[in-house]
Order: sequence, then C-alpha cells, then structure tokens
Amino acid sequence: MILGHLGRHPDSREHLRLAEAGAFLAFDGPSRRHHWSDWRLVDALAALADAGHAARLLLGMDTALASMRSAPGMPYLPATLHPTLIRELGRETADAIFVTNPAQAFAAAWRIARASD
Repeated sequence: MILGHLGRHPDSREHLRLAEAGAFLAFDGPSRRHHWSDWRLVDALAALADAGHAARLLLGMDTALASMRSAPGMPYLPATLHPTLIRELGRETADAIFVTNPAQAFAAAWRIARASD
C-alpha cells in the first residue's frame, strides 16, 4: 500500500505507525515553489530512516494542476532535493528514496495487478 500526501499531516508518530504496518509513505509536493511542507520534509524522512524505515519512503510530485507544475518543477528533485538528501541522510538512503523504493513499490503493485487478470 502506498499512502500519499504525508507531508500534509506532519505527525511523526502516525508516520512511524504507518511504516511499521508496512505501508510505503509518499511525501509529495517538494518540487512545488514555496510548498508549505518543504521545510519539514528532510526532518520527516530522517526520523523515519533513523527508525529503520528508509525502505518505506517515497517522493511524489502532486502535479495534477498546471499551476502545480510551474518552476521549480521536476528539475528540483534531481538537482536540489537529491543532493540535499545525500548530504543529510547519506547516499544509500537518498538513492533508496529515489530509485530502490519506487522500483519495489511499483513492482509489487504490478504483481498484484497481474495476479487479478
């Protein structure tokens, strides 16, 4: 299960409970200009990673409206956020959030979808 918009509900105890239950936690919106939850994002990810849940963390874009796709947009993730997470959480955790975790989450979703065919 992937739960999104976790940055909108910055309750670290709830995040921890959800990760312990096995859900993937998606923090979306970090690419949007002046998104209100950006300043909490690294701390939320660090708390979960420190508690042993780095493999449950995902990022999302939340760009359903054209206004949400304005600068800085997609380039923000690899150009700014990834280096920030490497510096703050270490390369292994940052790469897990950007590469390994999405691959695992969506591979699981694909297996479930294929099993229902």
